[in-house]
Amino acid sequence: MKRINVGLRFCLCVLSALLLSAGWFNLHLPWLVLVGFVPMLLLMRDIIAENGKRGGAKFFGYSYLMFVLWNLITTWWVYFASPAGVFMAVLASSLLMALTMRIVYALWKRGGEKVGLIAFVSCYVAFEYLFMNSEIAWPWLVLGNSFANDVMFVQWYEFTGHLGGSAWILIINALLYKMLTVKLKKERMKLPLALSTTLLIFVPIILSVIRYYTYTEKENPQNVVVIQPNIDPWGEKFDENTFGSQIENILDIATTYGNAETDYFVAPETALNGTIQEDFMQGNSSLLAVRKFMHDYPKSKFVIGATTFKVYYHKHGDKAYDGSSITETAREIGENDHYDIYNVSMQVDSGQYVQIYRKSKLVPGAEILPYIRIFGFLSDLMTDLGGMSGSHGCQEHPTAFTNDVSGVKVGVPVCYESAFGEHCGGFVEDGAQMIFVITNDGWWRDTPGYRQHCSFSRLRAVETRRSIARSANTGISCIINQRGDVVESLGWWERGGIAATINANDKVTFYSKYGDYIARMCGVVSAILILMQIVSGIRRRMGKNEDIQ
Repeated sequence: MKRINVGLRFCLCVLSALLLSAGWFNLHLPWLVLVGFVPMLLLMRDIIAENGKRGGAKFFGYSYLMFVLWNLITTWWVYFASPAGVFMAVLASSLLMALTMRIVYALWKRGGEKVGLIAFVSCYVAFEYLFMNSEIAWPWLVLGNSFANDVMFVQWYEFTGHLGGSAWILIINALLYKMLTVKLKKERMKLPLALSTTLLIFVPIILSVIRYYTYTEKENPQNVVVIQPNIDPWGEKFDENTFGSQIENILDIATTYGNAETDYFVAPETALNGTIQEDFMQGNSSLLAVRKFMHDYPKSKFVIGATTFKVYYHKHGDKAYDGSSITETAREIGENDHYDIYNVSMQVDSGQYVQIYRKSKLVPGAEILPYIRIFGFLSDLMTDLGGMSGSHGCQEHPTAFTNDVSGVKVGVPVCYESAFGEHCGGFVEDGAQMIFVITNDGWWRDTPGYRQHCSFSRLRAVETRRSIARSANTGISCIINQRGDVVESLGWWERGGIAATINANDKVTFYSKYGDYIARMCGVVSAILILMQIVSGIRRRMGKNEDIQ
């Protein structure tokens, strides 16, 4: 094949970035992602064929350029929440993506094209999994997310999750690359290659469409009211002078749309104002207002977001006086006392008992200083969307809220957590029969960011087969059925509510039970490939030494 010149190489990088970006906008063009990596695979093949001394560095540079472009096109809106966040979301994540492709390049060069293509699939999926489970997680550009606006074609995510979707996309890219190189070399197309590629593309899609039209929800109706208060996060939201009017606004919407048959009211992230001490909740005026409101709705529960804190009094070593452990995220108060701050969802009724879930997946740079044991000295530089500094505390595993009236359990991921498939499956493992997503999303202004975030909840509905009620402060609030369809919604910067009936489901999907097993398998394959090449390299060196002797 003819060598690719420098200008064309840059064009291939831009083409890959554009093709990969198509799935993150509501253009109904996720199919372009199926060929998104083909230009980069052609580029990798060409640089390897050059057999130059700095081929790996060249390919890394081109890869980094492509990933930066892809990240910028799809997530530029992070700038509105935090200019520094763009560095993490674009430059840092692109670097990790490019390093992954550099590993693929090395395995391809040492082991040949077949090994390289297997490594391309396994290493990239393993990277997505490791990245999502790190303290610098940025799950936005997981390849499987590209079908979030076209869920009819990925109903099989209930078995594989979105990382299984990533594996499918990468395998098809690899097979289409092989077919293209056969054409470019003017060779005869082999039937097994053409047939396997065709089947792998169309069989999952056909089965998915059949599943979409034949899926029926088990009848277990729950009446919910989703509240969208539309409070400006950059101004009114954190103004103490407006705290009273904000909760009045929320309860006014609840009154308008609720009735005696309402089972749940759902309000956004941090909708309860102020910072509530978990051991003395009865002193918070916003919480007292909600409890008073709930006296008129004895069968209902009010699910709402808040910021809470827990105090560890009189530290002795790593323990408080009551024996509780001082966490690594705890901040000092005076000489001996410490406290942790949490972004929580809570379930409230007219009684004194409040169920709390502490957000587990924290936003790097905004809610958590990654790897605080190493970088704790940088805590003063933290950028926090709520105006606070330092790392939030969290809980280790998702837990669901139980309705003592109906027995129904509901999982309530907070904001960013709704982008993590395996994590949301954890609520189902804990018994959740419905999922309520509470978020703000106003930080990003009227950009693709809030629309992308909303679309990810459609994938969670498919993966878990749970109905989803989504309450977003400034939109998009919506109701999503168990097929992933948005059946009712409130748009951007609208005040209002949605009264709807959704079904609770107690059947646990394969994915909810086993999580990202495909990604873990890819991690094992990647480790084996890397180990094999290391061993092979050692043997070659030993052979050369024997020849010299």
